[in-house]
Amino acid sequence: MADAHIKAMATPAAAGQRFLVLADGPTITYLQLAQILRDRLGQLAERVPTEEAPGDELPELVIHNERAKRVLGWRPRQAETTIVETAESLRDLGLLERHP
Repeated sequence: MADAHIKAMATPAAAGQRFLVLADGPTITYLQLAQILRDRLGQLAERVPTEEAPGDELPELVIHNERAKRVLGWRPRQAETTIVETAESLRDLGLLERHP
């Protein structure tokens, strides 16, 4: 995301615009994010949820990053890579507590 901020500051056509900087592909639910963490991080992700909280079905979220790619020349990272590397960074910084 920092690279998009730098590109926005250095791109005159970006002045006054807002950009969504998110991964390509379909949006994912929190449950799908949790599954990625469980699949890739093993015991570190043992406490992530395994089911959706009860409630009404939400409409599918439709957001896109086309403006950031077109105006800034920005290229997103893979969502799964970003999710896993963020969790690993939090672990490495000691910000994830493991409870028995």
